[in-house]
Amino acid sequence: MKLFLCSHFSSVGSLIKEEIENKKVAFIPTASLREGYTGYVGSARKLFKKLGAIVTEIDISTEAYSTIQSVFEDADVIYFTGGNSFFLMDRLRKTGTDGLLKKELANGKLMIGESAGAIICAPSIQYIQQMDEKPEDYSQEDDAGLDLIDFYVLPHYLTAPFKKVTEKIMTEFSDLNICPINNRQGIVIDGEGSKVICKD
Repeated sequence: MKLFLCSHFSSVGSLIKEEIENKKVAFIPTASLREGYTGYVGSARKLFKKLGAIVTEIDISTEAYSTIQSVFEDADVIYFTGGNSFFLMDRLRKTGTDGLLKKELANGKLMIGESAGAIICAPSIQYIQQMDEKPEDYSQEDDAGLDLIDFYVLPHYLTAPFKKVTEKIMTEFSDLNICPINNRQGIVIDGEGSKVICKD
């Protein structure tokens, strides 16, 4: 499985530019749709454009399953923006997109997860509730994540405005295998395991 997980994609995406240059990207902004600040979505679009990627933007909360399926099948890379992890996970499970995604990852495609897009890869997303408020219309009976990795990504570690809440999560969930990353780090996961890479 190929994953690139990060806090802030536009800061570190160039670390994997050979995986993105001139590739077809399914760009999923769904997690950001209920957020006040969404500047990171625009900066991610700019970086993909700069790297010559062919981007198809698709909101999985409103599109038909067949449309999502054809976009995913056509893409080389599947990218999830930051935003609310619970809203994103709810929509992934509700629409069956979680199964589609796992199928494409099994076919060797790269998934890029930024912030919420990284958090959802864990076995559970319950640990992030202090950072992400659970939406009132959250429809799942549990807080299961995609279970693609055996650790828990904690994005924006010690960076404003998340300094206090990330410290608190690290302390309260010390029994979990938490991997904290700041905005200039990314986690590369491939057949050889996982490693954190950093932008100088």
